[in-house]
Amino acid sequence: MQEPKAAAAAAMATIRRGYNVWAEDRGCAWVAAEVDDLVGKQVRIVTSSGKKVLVSPEKLFPRDPDADHGGVDDMTKLTYLNEPGVLYNLARRYVLNEIYTYTGSILIAVNPFTKLPHLYNIHMMEQYKGASFGELSPHVFAVADAAYRAMMNETRSQSILVSGESGAGKTETTKLIMQYLTYVGGRASGDDRTVEQQVLESNPLLEAFGNAKTVRNDNSSRFGKFVEIQFDMNGRISGAAIRTYLLERSRVVQITDPERNYHCFYQLCASAKDAEKYKLNHPSNFRYLNQSRAYELDGVSNAEEYVRTRRAMGIVGISLDDQESIFRTLAAILHLGNIEFSPGVEHDSSTIRDQKSNFHLQMAANLFMCDVNLLLSALCTRLIQTREGSIVKALDCNAAVASRDALAKTVYARLFDWLVEKINKSVGQDQDSRIQIGVLDIYGFECFTNNSFEQFCINFANEKLQQHFNEHVFKMEQDEYRKEEINWSYIEFIDNQDVLDLIEKVAYQTDSFLDKNRDYVVVEHCNLLSSSKCSFVAGLFPSVPEESLRSSYKFSSVSTRFKQQLQALMETLNTTEPHYIRCVKPNSLNRPQKFENQSVLHQLRCGGVLEAVRISLAGYPTRRTFSEFVDRFGLLVPELMDRSIKSFLVRKRFLYEKKDRAALMIQARWRMFKVRSAFKHYLSSVVAIQCLWRQKLAKREFRKLKREANEAGALRLAKTKLEKQLEDLTWRLHLEKRLRVNNDESKSAEISKLQNSLEVLNSELDMAKMVSASECKRSSLLQSQLELSLKEKSELEHRLDGMAELRKENALLKNLVDSLKEQNSSLELELAKAQKDTDHTMEKLREVEKNYFQLQENLQSMEGKLSNLENENHVLRQKALTTSPKSNRSGFAKALSEESPTPTKLVPFGHSFSESRRSKMTVDRNQENHEFLLRCIKEDLGFSGGKPVAACVIYKCLLHWRAFESERTAIFDQIIEGINDVTKVGDESSVLPYWLSNASALLCLLQRNLRSNGFLPTPQRSGGYSGLTGRMIQGLKSPLAYIGHDENTPLIEARYPAILFKQQLTACVEKIFGSIRDNLKKEISPLLGLCIQAPKAGRVHSGKSIRSPGAVPQQSLSSHWDSIIKFLDSLLTRLQGNFVIHQKRKKTLQEIKQDLCPALTVRQIYRICTMYWDDKYSTQSVSTDVVGQMRDILNKESQNFNSNSFLLDDDLR
Repeated sequence: MQEPKAAAAAAMATIRRGYNVWAEDRGCAWVAAEVDDLVGKQVRIVTSSGKKVLVSPEKLFPRDPDADHGGVDDMTKLTYLNEPGVLYNLARRYVLNEIYTYTGSILIAVNPFTKLPHLYNIHMMEQYKGASFGELSPHVFAVADAAYRAMMNETRSQSILVSGESGAGKTETTKLIMQYLTYVGGRASGDDRTVEQQVLESNPLLEAFGNAKTVRNDNSSRFGKFVEIQFDMNGRISGAAIRTYLLERSRVVQITDPERNYHCFYQLCASAKDAEKYKLNHPSNFRYLNQSRAYELDGVSNAEEYVRTRRAMGIVGISLDDQESIFRTLAAILHLGNIEFSPGVEHDSSTIRDQKSNFHLQMAANLFMCDVNLLLSALCTRLIQTREGSIVKALDCNAAVASRDALAKTVYARLFDWLVEKINKSVGQDQDSRIQIGVLDIYGFECFTNNSFEQFCINFANEKLQQHFNEHVFKMEQDEYRKEEINWSYIEFIDNQDVLDLIEKVAYQTDSFLDKNRDYVVVEHCNLLSSSKCSFVAGLFPSVPEESLRSSYKFSSVSTRFKQQLQALMETLNTTEPHYIRCVKPNSLNRPQKFENQSVLHQLRCGGVLEAVRISLAGYPTRRTFSEFVDRFGLLVPELMDRSIKSFLVRKRFLYEKKDRAALMIQARWRMFKVRSAFKHYLSSVVAIQCLWRQKLAKREFRKLKREANEAGALRLAKTKLEKQLEDLTWRLHLEKRLRVNNDESKSAEISKLQNSLEVLNSELDMAKMVSASECKRSSLLQSQLELSLKEKSELEHRLDGMAELRKENALLKNLVDSLKEQNSSLELELAKAQKDTDHTMEKLREVEKNYFQLQENLQSMEGKLSNLENENHVLRQKALTTSPKSNRSGFAKALSEESPTPTKLVPFGHSFSESRRSKMTVDRNQENHEFLLRCIKEDLGFSGGKPVAACVIYKCLLHWRAFESERTAIFDQIIEGINDVTKVGDESSVLPYWLSNASALLCLLQRNLRSNGFLPTPQRSGGYSGLTGRMIQGLKSPLAYIGHDENTPLIEARYPAILFKQQLTACVEKIFGSIRDNLKKEISPLLGLCIQAPKAGRVHSGKSIRSPGAVPQQSLSSHWDSIIKFLDSLLTRLQGNFVIHQKRKKTLQEIKQDLCPALTVRQIYRICTMYWDDKYSTQSVSTDVVGQMRDILNKESQNFNSNSFLLDDDLR
C-alpha cells in the first residue's frame, strides 16, 4: 500500500512530541502509541502498555484521540481513514454487538457466533423497507432493500457479492438476504416452501459433493455458487436458480496432506450396508483418498453425514433409484483409482499390473454397468482417425494413468452438474424473468505455506473480482463527487499492487502444475459410458456428434475452462448493478466476543475492504454533511458564517427553481398519474381481498358456531354423567364413613380381648418355661438315641445300594443270556445251511473225481502216442542236424524257452521225452491257453453272484501261469488288444459298461496283489489312488469281494511286463470311462441346448429345422427333458446290470447290538438311527426292517417303562 504510506510519511513531517499515532505490533497487528521524542531519522514512541520503541516515521499512522468509543457506523466518517483505524473501529463495534459497519457502500459483517434475534425480526424488516441507504444503522437488510429498490426503479438486474472465509457467515448472510427479498417481494405461485427454504435445503447436498478439507478450513467450498432470485415485472418472486462456477476437478484424483478429497467419498466409505455392497472399506485402501492421512474431521461423523446427505437428496426430489446410481458412480470412481498398470509385451503398451488391479477393474466395470474389456481398452488404447482409416494406438503406463484420472474427473464433474440441474428443477426456474437479484457466494484469497495450482486459480478469480470491485468503488466515488457538485478532475488510478503481491509475495509449487492443468475428454470414454446399461450413467454421457469422432482427444486445460467460466461470471456481473458484503470471521475458535486482530486484518486485506480505503484516500477521504462541517469549522471564520450560509442557500434555491421547474411539473403530473392508477388498482384489489377475507371469516365463524353447538350437546351429556358420578361418589363416601365407625368399634373390642388374651398367654409362658427346662433334659437323652439310630440307618442304606446294584447286574446278565440264545439259534440255522452246502460240494467233488479218472486214462493213451511221435522226431532231428547249423537250433530252442513262461505241470511225462519235444509241447499248450483266454475276452461271460466272470478268469489264469513273474511274455499285449478290439467292434451301450466293470475289477486285483519290485517307481500319495483310476476304484465294489481274496495272501513279485500291463490296463479303463462320458455328452448336449434355448413363439425358420442328436425334429420343452431322463434311466440300468453302481449292505439289528454298539440299549440305538442321515449314500443309516424291529421292541418295553424321554443318557443315569 504505497499511497497510504506516502500520506503517513507526509503527516510525519509535522510530528511533534505528544502526537497520537498507530504503530505496528506482532501480536496485536497495531497498537496505540504516543510520540515521546525524535531521535535522528527515527521516532521514539511509548505504547499503551508503557513500552518505549524506536520506529521509522513511515510505519506510523495518525490516531484520533477523541474518537468515539462506540465507533462509527461508516468508515468514511473516521477522522483518519487508515488500516489501524478501520481495524479498531470494527473491534469497538464488535464488543457492543454492532456486527455491521459500512465502508461507503460496502457492508462489513462480522460473525457474532451467537444468536441476535432482535436484529432479524419482522419489525426490523419493516423499518428497512423503503428506507434510504445509510439512513438507518448498517444492516444486511439495508443492502438487500437497496438492491430491490434499484431493480424496481431502474428495471435492471442486481447482484450481491458475499465473500469471506468459511465460517465467516456467508451462508447465514445469504439466507438473510433471501429472507428479506421474500418479505418484500412475496411469492408469485402458491408454493408452501419459500425460496430461501428450497435453496437452503439443497446446501447439505452441495456441501457433500462440492466441499472439502483444506489447510485452513475443514469445510471449504471448492466451487462458486451464484443464486439467482427471479422476479416478475410486478416485483413478485417468480423462481430461482443455482449456478455453479469453477469446480476444483483436480481434487478428485490428486490431494496433498493434510487436505481431503470431497466429503461424499468418505461418507460413502463410512456407510455400513452400501459400503459392503460396493466392496468398499476404509479410505486408506483407495489411492484417491490415501494421498493424505486425514480421513476424519474433528466433531464430524461421516456415517451421520451420509444419512444427512441421503435425506437432502430425498428433499430435493432425487428418487431412490437415482440415489443408488449416484453412489454406485462414486464407488466406481474409487475402484477406478486403484487400477494400476505395468508395461505390456509390445513396445509402449500397458496392461493390468496384478490380480488386485484386475479386481478393481472388474468392480469399476460392474458399477458402471459396462463391458470390462471395453473399459480396459478405453484406458490402455486410443483410436486415431486418419485418411486411410482408424489406427489403434497403445498407451504406455503413464498415459494409461492419465487416461484413468481423466475419466474419473470427467465422471465426477458431470455428476456434480447433474446434481445442480436436479436442484434447479426442484426449486423451480422462471425462464421468462427479465430481472433478478443474484447472490454470489465464492471463496476468497488463499495463501498457505505450500500453494499449488488450485490456489493459483482461486487467487486469479479473486483478482478478477477485485478488479471489478475496484472499478465499481472508484466509479461510485466519482458519482458521489458529481452528486455533491464538487469541482474535481479525473484521477488516474492504475492499481496493479495486488498483481505484484500475487506474483512476488505468494510462492507457488510448480511441480504438478502441468499435471493438474491437463484436463481432456476422451471420446472413447464418452462412447463407453454412453453405452452403459445403467440409464443414469448413460444420461451423464450423451451421444458424441460425428464431427467430434475424428479426434480421440478433446483437450481443454483446466486453466482454460477456469478462465472461460470466470469470464462468463464476470459478464453476468457486468450486466448487473453490484452490491458488496464482506463477511469477517473474528476468531478461529468460533467463540463469541473474541476478536483476533491478525486474523481480521488478513481478511480485510484479502476481502478488498482496505482497497476501498485506498480509493477513498486517493480523493476526499473525510466526509461531513453541510451542517456538521459548519459546526466543526465555522469557528475559524465567524464573520462569514451568516452571510456565506444565506448566500449559498439562496443561490441553490434559485438555481433549483429556475432550472428544474419544468422537469418538476412533468414529474409531478406523471407521478400523480402513476399513483392514481396504482391507487385504483390497489383499491380494486383491496375490495376483492376484503370480499374473500370476509367470506373466509364468515365460513370460519359458521364452523365455529357449529362446533360450539356440537360441543354444547356434548357438554350436557358430560354434565349428566358427572352428576351421576357425583351421586355415586357421595353415596360411597357415606358408606365408607359408616364402615370406618364400625371398624373403630370392632377394633376397640378386639384390643380389649387381645389384652386379656395377652395376660393369659404370659401366664402360660411361665408354665411353658418350666416345662421346657424338663424337656431339654429329655431332648439330650433323645439326641444320643438319635445319633445311634442314624448310624444304623446309614448302614442299612449302604446295604440297599448294594442290593440295587446287584439287581441291575442281574438284569444285564438276563439281557446277555437272551442275546446269546438268539445268537445260538442263528448259528444253528447257519450250521444247517453249511451242511447243505457241504453235501452239494461233495457231490461236485465226486463228479470231479470221475472226470479226473477219465482224464488219467486219456493221458495214458496220449503218452503212448507221444512215445511214437518221439521216435519219429528223433529221426527227423538227425536229418535236420546234417542240414542246419547248430547255432540256429540252439537259438530256436532258446527263443522258445524265453517266449513261454513256466508251463503248468499237469502230470509228469516219461523220461523218454527229449528237451526239444517238451519245449514244443509247452509252446503248443501255451498257445491253446492264450486262445482260450482270448475267447473268454470276446464272449460275454456275464456275472456270477454279482462278480465279473471274465475278470476273475483272466486274473486266475495269469496267476496260475505265473505270467506276472515272467521276464518276457506276449499274453498281456494280447489281452489289451482283445479288450480294445471288443470295445471298438461291439455295441457301445452294452459292451462299454460290461468291460468298465471287468477292467476296473481286474485293475483292483492287480493294485492289491502285485508288488513292483523296483520297476517304474511312482511317488506314493496318501489317501489312496488318484485320478480317474482312483475314482473308478472307489466307485466300484472292492476287488476282494469279487474273488473272495484273503488279506493275508502274500504279494506277488511283479516283473516289468506285469507292471507295464497294469499301466496299459489303467489307460484302458480311462479310455472306456471317457467313451461312456463322451457318449453321454453327445446324447445329452443337444437336448440340453434345446431346453436352455426354448424356441420362441411365432418365429419361423426359413427351411431349416433344429434336430436332436438322433435326427429327431424339435419337440416341446417337456419332451426334451423326458428324453434326457429316459436316456439317463437306460444308462443307469445298464450300469446297474453290469454292477458298476451298487448299494451298500445293510447291517442287521443283531450285528449292530453286538459289533457296533454293545454298550447302548435298543432305545438309544433307535434314537440315533432315526436322527441321523447317511450323507454319502443319501439314505438312512440302517434299513427300514431294522428300524421296524427296534420299534416293535420299544413298543413292548414301553408298557413297563415310565420315562417318555428319548435322550441318550436316560438309561445311563
